[in-house]
Amino acid sequence: MDKVTPADLMTFFWVGAALIAFALAIWALIDKIKKARQPMQELKHWQMETDQKLDKDKKRIDSLEEGNVVLIKAISAMLSHEITGNSIDKLKEARDELTTYLIER
Repeated sequence: MDKVTPADLMTFFWVGAALIAFALAIWALIDKIKKARQPMQELKHWQMETDQKLDKDKKRIDSLEEGNVVLIKAISAMLSHEITGNSIDKLKEARDELTTYLIER
């Protein structure tokens, strides 16, 4: 076996230190890349949540608008009946629409 000289030990030490420094530099680079991507990921997550909330609100508003139309028809039929006393068919139709709307809602 060959003898290990102090120069060999120093070379081994410096190569090991260089490998450790290289690994730490790579680790720091990966960490910086992750931190740079984080705001974009948070923004995408916020956008997805906001889109879901907007869709839910749109459905709710559409439902309310539909209900308003049905209620306006029912009120109009009642006013017509009160004024003329004849509009029983319109009154029955408005009642049926209102009942259907309230049941299906």
